[in-house]
Amino acid sequence: MKIGKKLIVSMLALTLGTMVLVFVGLYAITGVLRGNIQKLYEEIRTGAEQTIEEGLYAQDSDSLGVLADMQMEVTDSRLRIVSDAVEQSAEFAERLYASPSKYSNSPYNPVHLSKAPETISSRYMFSAGVKETAALNAELKLISNMEEIFAPVMRYNSRFIDNLYVGTASGIFYQYTDNNVYRENYVVTKRHWYTNSTSSPNKIMWKETEIDSYGRPCITASMAVKDSKGKVVAVVAADVNFEQLMSNVIGSGLGETGTTFVLGATRDLVAYSNFMKDVEEHNGLYNKFENHFANSTAVLRKIDACAFGDGEAFKAELDGKEIYMTAREIPSTGWLLCTAINAEEIMEPIGKVTEQSDALFADARSKMTGEFKSLLIKAILSFIVITLIIVVIEYYVSRTISKPIIKLTDTVKNTGEGDFDNKSDIDTRDEIGDLARGFNKMQDNLKLYTENLKAVTAEKERIGAELNVATQIQADMLPRIFPPFPERNEIDIFASMSPAKEVGGDFYDFFLIDENRLALVIADVSGKGVPAALFMVISKTLIKNRAMQGGTPAQILADVNNQLCEGNDAEMFVTCWLGIFDFSTGKLTASNAGHEFPAVCGPDRKFELLKDKHGIVLAAMEGVRYRDYEIQLEPGGSIFVYTDGVPEATNSGCELFGTDRMLESLNRRADQKPEIFIKEVGSDVTGFTGEAPQFDDVTMVGMTWYGNDREKTE
Repeated sequence: MKIGKKLIVSMLALTLGTMVLVFVGLYAITGVLRGNIQKLYEEIRTGAEQTIEEGLYAQDSDSLGVLADMQMEVTDSRLRIVSDAVEQSAEFAERLYASPSKYSNSPYNPVHLSKAPETISSRYMFSAGVKETAALNAELKLISNMEEIFAPVMRYNSRFIDNLYVGTASGIFYQYTDNNVYRENYVVTKRHWYTNSTSSPNKIMWKETEIDSYGRPCITASMAVKDSKGKVVAVVAADVNFEQLMSNVIGSGLGETGTTFVLGATRDLVAYSNFMKDVEEHNGLYNKFENHFANSTAVLRKIDACAFGDGEAFKAELDGKEIYMTAREIPSTGWLLCTAINAEEIMEPIGKVTEQSDALFADARSKMTGEFKSLLIKAILSFIVITLIIVVIEYYVSRTISKPIIKLTDTVKNTGEGDFDNKSDIDTRDEIGDLARGFNKMQDNLKLYTENLKAVTAEKERIGAELNVATQIQADMLPRIFPPFPERNEIDIFASMSPAKEVGGDFYDFFLIDENRLALVIADVSGKGVPAALFMVISKTLIKNRAMQGGTPAQILADVNNQLCEGNDAEMFVTCWLGIFDFSTGKLTASNAGHEFPAVCGPDRKFELLKDKHGIVLAAMEGVRYRDYEIQLEPGGSIFVYTDGVPEATNSGCELFGTDRMLESLNRRADQKPEIFIKEVGSDVTGFTGEAPQFDDVTMVGMTWYGNDREKTE
């Protein structure tokens, strides 16, 4: 597109953009107004709903409280009837045991459970393993007198008591009922109602709902019976009529969705509306509180606060539905009776009010939208007329600007093709003239810069070529052919070095001093790049030359240190570990000049760091003495030496690889040859650092001694 057209388009776009912004602003203001109206309506509706909800909540909270009080009193009275019957029966039983001779001629003859008729009567059985004796029959005769109190209690309280029975310490089970379930493996003294009461013999004990031996839900009250010496000899118990409790108390509630449930001392559900259905569906009890309530711990705290505190109703979630509920304590048992109603039923009137208000607001919003559309059409027509007028004006203005720009464009094109001598002749006194003069000056600068860039590029290419040669020379100085001593079966050696730059400061070496001795060297020169590489060459040469003259590693390092200190104006230094290995004995004599600890693998095939005592680094100061130490390798033992580039390898999270990971990597391949465990350690380091840049040279040397009797297998 030509510059003239661009000017027209740009000015037109600016004009149109301005008008669009105005239009959008008007639209936005209208939208804000609509939004504010919507927000105001929402606030009014929310306030109304909240006010209605609070009123409904207060009303139903009072109703729930009244109903909970009534149900609590009814439930408490029913449970007191059961506990009173148990307490009276226990007192009667204690009189029997206190005066057995007085009741020895009992007129009652209980029938064995296996032969009892299907009517309410006295019946008995003995616990599994209990043998019938004269004494046991005498005690049974005594116990049969319990019919004197059991019969009237069951006759007048069958709506509340389902079963009344007594168990003795001797193994007798006596009951007054119409149930004929005979259980051969039944042991009285192991039943929950018996053990509960013997552990607390002076009070009524309540056992929360469980499935009894008849396969029915059962709530049991029991009390211990003591003889004249205070010894527990029996336990009297009664089962609550669970069906009556469910139908008369739990089944009644407020409104259509109201429900009631009872929580025991353990805060599990003792009874609730779906109790029997859940038993069938889950093939057993499903009465854990958390099975039915979301946020069960918080709900239990609210229930306790309601029952023992303010008594105010609160919200909860029961079986996936939001409810309002309140709670009251049942005095006779300490259990809690809770009454609830679905929140949806309470809040149903709010939905009707909301529907009506939404319909009114929708009608008003529809009228406002129609008026806004009419205003929008008028604005668009005005917008089109103004745009046509602006286009005509902009065309004539653009002509005065585009001509000098076109001339300058031609000059720029020629300059881009390398013609720095063809200057622009625009001499106007506006910004375009200033641009043309500046461009002419830029042509002169570009011409000079291009000439300088050619010289710099040539020099950089020359330095790069020399660095490549230096890299190759440095690599050639290190042993790279493996195995290095194919005629020696006793050892395997492998080494690797990965420099951080084109040339590095790390180096390693191994060479035969004589027929039975091998020198191992690994070192790290301070710094990086070319200076470190030059110092590395000097250090490597001095160490090898001095080692070939003989002496211990400490003596060799001391002499090399003195030589490196001479003329060391750059103040560079070298960390170095030097070892001399004896093929015949497996003994390795070594000395350490500030280098990393070596890792040694013994017969147990486990690498461990040998924390030897370091001497000072080489080239730091003259006259330093170093210390020798010995490592005895057993056949199959290995040694691994490395530079700090291994443990200090860093990943993108600034985490170091460390010696622990290094040892772990070595020990996973401790039974492998040096070539394998060195390559695997290198692979683990690379995997650990990932995309993070390599900051230091990574150098490793490994040797395994197989003993003098190893045969050549490769």
